[in-house]
Amino acid sequence: MSTFTTGDGTDLDYRDTGPTASGRTLVLLHGWSQTRATWDRVVPALAEQHRVVSYDQRGHGLSGKPDHGARVARLAADLAELVAHLELTSFDLVGHSMGASVGWSHIDTHGTGALDSLVVIDQPSACVVLPWMTAEEGAAAGAILDFPSTEGFVGAVGAADATETRRAFLTSMLSDVLPEDDLAFLFGENLQMPGPWGARLLLDHAMQDWRDVLPRIDVPTLVVAGEVSHVAPASQEWTAAHIPGAQLRTFAADEGGSHFPFYEGPEHFARVLLDFLAGTPGPRG
Repeated sequence: MSTFTTGDGTDLDYRDTGPTASGRTLVLLHGWSQTRATWDRVVPALAEQHRVVSYDQRGHGLSGKPDHGARVARLAADLAELVAHLELTSFDLVGHSMGASVGWSHIDTHGTGALDSLVVIDQPSACVVLPWMTAEEGAAAGAILDFPSTEGFVGAVGAADATETRRAFLTSMLSDVLPEDDLAFLFGENLQMPGPWGARLLLDHAMQDWRDVLPRIDVPTLVVAGEVSHVAPASQEWTAAHIPGAQLRTFAADEGGSHFPFYEGPEHFARVLLDFLAGTPGPRG
């Protein structure tokens, strides 16, 4: 385990696994309320060939939990600072759920110059039907909330008695065959994030519209959907269609095709990701 301190004084807990002298460098970004530990089932297979960096984003897991920075933009700045600290000249970015939004924010401000590839795991490019969208446009991009429901949900997540709300939200993202001990593990990771801070981050995350970033992504991209995810697979088809040359892979239920395919079906996920990487140009040095 290692710790890096950001420019605003927040400690980020990270793991750096696998060969550093050969292969590629994969940077894994977890989703809202989860931790780098959710990747642990898939990291060993990836690290046989590639260097793998996973970390707890601020406010999550073992990383610092400041009162400030509950914004996707700040999490993207953390990513840029960690990449600079590790002296990565190029890397493959793998973002799950909100982690994909952090990746899009990074691309929006830093471009794709440092990226060898991008992997988007089950994240709509818009979560809420915003005022400049029609209902049909929002649905196509994957928006599942409107303004009133967003306000109510964020308030419930940040409430003092939000434990059951948070558990129900997590359960909705997982398949109904997931063992209870796995759910307990994921929920334990979830609870490491302070609820009120997480609610602020969730609101910021939900209100973003990344649709205009997608056509500007000019690196090999894999978009991942789940057949039994709470995120409509059609929205990931829409995302892939709007990223030039992107590939789409929808995991079936028996492959762990929930919102967490790398946790519920790590063997399938690792094989798909490694095959994707094998088919793309290597690091630029």
